[in-house]
Amino acid sequence: MMNSIDQSGILAISTRLQRISDRLRKDGLQIYKENGIEFEPKWFPVIYTLQQKNALSIGELATEIGYAHPSTISLLKELEKEKLIISTKDKSDDRRRLISLTPKAEELIGKMKPVWEIMVAAITELTDTTNNIMLAIIEVEAAFKRKSFLERALSIMEENKDAKVSENKIEVVKISNPEDLKTAFAIRRQVFVIGQNVDAVAEEDGNDIATHYLAKVNDLPAGTARWRKTENGYKLERFAVLNAYRGSGVGGALVQALLSDLPEGARAYLHAQVRAAKFYEKNGFSKFGELFVEQNIEHVKMELFK
Repeated sequence: MMNSIDQSGILAISTRLQRISDRLRKDGLQIYKENGIEFEPKWFPVIYTLQQKNALSIGELATEIGYAHPSTISLLKELEKEKLIISTKDKSDDRRRLISLTPKAEELIGKMKPVWEIMVAAITELTDTTNNIMLAIIEVEAAFKRKSFLERALSIMEENKDAKVSENKIEVVKISNPEDLKTAFAIRRQVFVIGQNVDAVAEEDGNDIATHYLAKVNDLPAGTARWRKTENGYKLERFAVLNAYRGSGVGGALVQALLSDLPEGARAYLHAQVRAAKFYEKNGFSKFGELFVEQNIEHVKMELFK
């Protein structure tokens, strides 16, 4: 019967490779013990590399075995404690230290070489399958060099984001019926009163003299905004987008819809929450005046001339 990890498929590839690695290390340790050798399989990369390369700096060694610098240092500390490696100054550069094997390690390698031959035979038998794991590892490591797991995931995320935005049908309409107005007020209540702890009475101020707009994504309510004519121009306000639609272009669509309804030469201004100032700058607004606090939230005045 397959367990949960087996059923999860490629998502658990790291876990399954770790399982195989743990079994190989455990069995490898036992094989060494069966041959009277006290040796930890995790030391193998360093010992094997140094017997091939003689003396290397820590950085060179880390590159050779493909480990991160901290992991390499951790292994070297263990091996130094076991008196299997020694660190000496590079004769050509006093700032550089070279790692090499000790006579004890050389003697140990002599004992291990026949055992390595046995291990090679056993692992070859174990992996001699239709889908040879060593060939697959070589291919995957080459793919990693071209583009890492993280880079590939970020690229897919960006593609998905772009695809989602392009698939969305965003529509902004001037509200002309009571039902849409109720929907707009509900969105504002969710964003401001519940989400930002704004006073409900203050949030509703000016509704009766404002022109309201409702944004929909694929015919579903997503955001709202309004403008009011004042002695200073046209004040744009109450921009509210539900969490599920933030980052999908709804806010920008609302700004442009309101601006398009204002007369040419009009001064449009707003009180932007500081954290949203860059968003409004991208939509043509400029800051003016000092920061101020409204409903316990920092704001900045911004304006745009059509």
